Amino acid sequence: MKLPSGMLKLVDRVPLLDPAGGRFGLGFVRAEYDIKPKEWFIECHFVDDKVMPGTLMYECCLHTLRTLLMRMGWIGEEGAVTCEPVPGVQSRLKCRGQVLDTTKLVTYEVSVKELGYGPEPFCVADALMYADGKPIVEITNLSLRMSGLVRSDVEVLWNRRVWGMGYGVSQTATPTELPVQALSDTQPDIPHTPYPTPGQVPYGPERIRAYSNGKPSEAFGEPYRVFDKDRVIARLPGPPYQYLDRVTHVAGEPFVLKEGAACTAEYAVPPGEWYFDANRCARMPFSVLLEIALQPCGWLAAYCGSALTSDTDLSFRNLGGKATQFEPIGPNVGTLTTNVTMTKVAQSAGMIIQHYDMKVTAGDRTVYEGNTYFGFFGKEALRNQVGMPQAKVPYLSDDQKAFADKGELPHDPPFPAPMLRMVDKIDGYLPRGGKKGLGLIQGRIAVDPSFWFFKAHFFQDPVWPGSLGLESFLQLLKYVAWKRWKAAPVGGWQTVAVNRPHTWTYRGQVVPTDREVTVVLEVTDVDEANRRLTADGFLTVDGRVIYQMQDFTLE
Repeated sequence: MKLPSGMLKLVDRVPLLDPAGGRFGLGFVRAEYDIKPKEWFIECHFVDDKVMPGTLMYECCLHTLRTLLMRMGWIGEEGAVTCEPVPGVQSRLKCRGQVLDTTKLVTYEVSVKELGYGPEPFCVADALMYADGKPIVEITNLSLRMSGLVRSDVEVLWNRRVWGMGYGVSQTATPTELPVQALSDTQPDIPHTPYPTPGQVPYGPERIRAYSNGKPSEAFGEPYRVFDKDRVIARLPGPPYQYLDRVTHVAGEPFVLKEGAACTAEYAVPPGEWYFDANRCARMPFSVLLEIALQPCGWLAAYCGSALTSDTDLSFRNLGGKATQFEPIGPNVGTLTTNVTMTKVAQSAGMIIQHYDMKVTAGDRTVYEGNTYFGFFGKEALRNQVGMPQAKVPYLSDDQKAFADKGELPHDPPFPAPMLRMVDKIDGYLPRGGKKGLGLIQGRIAVDPSFWFFKAHFFQDPVWPGSLGLESFLQLLKYVAWKRWKAAPVGGWQTVAVNRPHTWTYRGQVVPTDREVTVVLEVTDVDEANRRLTADGFLTVDGRVIYQMQDFTLE
């Protein structure tokens, strides 16, 4: 079953399709249509007042959503499947503009918010339509179900087709519901290391280091020998940015990419480690805690054989997450244990998207918990990343900079030492700036290809760690606190504040050939009683918006 055609052809091209994009991380698609002279739907609606019907505007967005769902693998036979609204879902359409015969281009953007089976595949999404760049139509809870199609039909279609092509993983699973390809009787026998049993320490420091900086076959066995010299595999960060000592337990079979796989990892915190000194206080930097939570996800992705699903080399990138810290981490915390579970897996258009639940504990106490998602991408896809072109970054204007506090980020304590210093220049700080009048600050740092972290993150694939990008944002927040309250507490600032959820989104990377990183932070809440700041912001590289931070805190 294809999209409508003929007189109902309302989509010309799809310049952007991201199966893990959108506000909800479940999929985003942008489509376009060129308005032609004498369009039938404008000529007939109305005499002496020619305008595109609002009902067709709804149809445009629906076709755009169907394009995304087809690309994700929800495909049925013509005549056997019907696309229709989901009963009981209340939708809303707002028109605040029009498409005329003088309009040149209409654009549709759709963000998926819910996917599932009931038992037929169904989807709920939000949509926005533009006329020559001006937003004119908003649709909330645009719904669609594919009556006549059930989950088993989708699985059978792609199981048969994928194994016929010799792949090991379904190419069409969505980021929420569609399953990863199950093992088939025709799958070749892949030799692998013995399945670990509970209580074993099957992957100690030597095997961890082999994966990050050595021969991958020494970490995971014979299937990864091709990556020892002939190909490049996505790696773990290496020292001094490696915060994974050992994996003590694994659930799930090696080299089988399937949701439900899990592992338990440990990191023994050295009391005198460099990052405590660099943070200028006895508190673990947030960037290090985040890496402790995320690095076991990267290890588990390798254990499940992600790199073996493609004949081309893939890079591994964190795409975002939401989490909460529950207590400060000091030098004497001892061993931190991280439990991660792969909750969802999807593969489409040469990409793999993996979702994880993660929890970091110290003894019987939970110190950090949340969820995150990663993507495996080919080199070409990474080179062509457009970032977040629709992001509305509150950059300081030249007039604002003229009246703002500016200069260098201080070098002395309590500000970070050089190894952790992720902002150099303050372009401007406005104590009453931003939408809420609570503060607006912009900072930057030149990209130096000799930065230490490029060598550590990653071997054969140097890229600025996303966690250090978040650290740059928090360092601007420290500057705001320093200006507002004149001094830091004796024990240093706590970033992030405990029991306060925070969210991050990555849609691009900083590599050694880039020139400059700019960070913009907007204070959204001030709690004077608890000396706590909450802020949102963006990170850009050479004018391209690539990170968004929401509800990050300092106290």
